[in-house]
Amino acid sequence: MFRRSFTVATRSLPRTLPLAYAPKVSQTPSLPARFLSTTARMVIDLRGRCVCSNLKYTVSLKSEEDARTTLCHCSSCRRAFGTNYGLTTKVPLEGFKYDQGEPKLYKQDNGVIREFCDNCGAYVCEYGEAAADKFRYVMWGTFDEPEKVPPKGEFFCSNKPSWMPDIPDVFRKQKIKE
Repeated sequence: MFRRSFTVATRSLPRTLPLAYAPKVSQTPSLPARFLSTTARMVIDLRGRCVCSNLKYTVSLKSEEDARTTLCHCSSCRRAFGTNYGLTTKVPLEGFKYDQGEPKLYKQDNGVIREFCDNCGAYVCEYGEAAADKFRYVMWGTFDEPEKVPPKGEFFCSNKPSWMPDIPDVFRKQKIKE
């Protein structure tokens, strides 16, 4: 019976080992993502939940570029988050799904729809009427691993408190459309 083998060079002499001991070699070429086609890029799965875990969701992204985390200093976000800014991650609708539970919806006067847990009250995502069939803005703090989607920018900086420091290396817009 023929046994496959490979040769390993050691400090002394090369020796032959059975193929079962061969080092594992990745099947995927280790090229930077910009050189790979979109189909070859790794899918990024993010999971999240509300405070009581009645609502659980998954966000699947084709690449890191499909997510955009931003701080928003508008009065609506400040009120909803109960602090000086809202922190959300914009993701394509086709990549967002609830794995457990059914959210309650609340539509504000400005047309923003917020989805929240009817048990603990934590809201998980929001979207405007114009973006309802395209995007979800996921509450950054509800991700299990939020550091995977760091902030890329800030909106409504004209409303930003003067005491709040700038975040380095992010874009800044005084209004939403600038």
